Amino acid sequence: MRHVKDIIPARQSLLPGGFVVYRALPRRQLRRVGGFVFLDHFDQPDISPEMFDVPPHPHIGLQTVTYLFDGSILHNDSLDHEQMIFPGEVNWMTAGRGITHSEQVVTRQPRLHGLQTWVGLPHDKRKIEPGFEHFGTGLLPALDHEGVLINVIAGELLGRRSPIPTHQSLVYLDIRAHANGNAEFSVEGSHELAVYVCEGTIEIGGEPISKFDLASLSAGEAFGFSAVSDARFVLFGGEPLHEPTVIYWNFIADSIEEAKQAERDWESGNFSSVSRYRSSAIRDESDRTLQ
Repeated sequence: MRHVKDIIPARQSLLPGGFVVYRALPRRQLRRVGGFVFLDHFDQPDISPEMFDVPPHPHIGLQTVTYLFDGSILHNDSLDHEQMIFPGEVNWMTAGRGITHSEQVVTRQPRLHGLQTWVGLPHDKRKIEPGFEHFGTGLLPALDHEGVLINVIAGELLGRRSPIPTHQSLVYLDIRAHANGNAEFSVEGSHELAVYVCEGTIEIGGEPISKFDLASLSAGEAFGFSAVSDARFVLFGGEPLHEPTVIYWNFIADSIEEAKQAERDWESGNFSSVSRYRSSAIRDESDRTLQ
């Protein structure tokens, strides 16, 4: 049975507009978990477009995964994909050799709550063509296991496999339990795994883990937990991401020089633009003109 190795509280970080995110990965104590190299958790009430407007920015060598519990976000990218994402859906973008994208709230909403993770591509996949896929409501396997509700975002659990294709073996589970609920299930012994708590408090081997905490887990072929309160958390990880792997700004690369060259390319305007992006200020001005 896996146990807790370390508990790392997420640290607050500000996005443009003053929107607060809780960054759990990467950290000095833990750079990655399987293929996952980045995890941002956001949970704020009464969100306006001005508060969440992430302008176009570049990525190489990774995949971005956006998953919401409450609210909605508009995705635009340099391949001309425009896609709203709602709770229970997944936006899965492959940067490969290079992509630019933006993320925005377009209507005022009572709560915006969700996760964005990045999956580092294996060495031989880092230069593949960029792409984007959206997986709508009802496409992810949903299980009721011992009274615990589990959505399989990526990977497989109890014979149910996510339809999302990946370039390496991944685990990404959205798990909900009522107070005093508990469950156990088998996991791949070779996978690196961690949990991140989005709501409430759980215990693993008697160790409490609360909202905004990431807990790295030991090796083992089984995972179990109990819920101290109503709780929601993700179990994530997978096969180790092998070297060489450099995490630098928005990039995954084989070397720091390659990553810095991508940064220079961005600063020189050599990445494709996001033609459909309009800042919240431009949208507001357009709305006033139309009135």
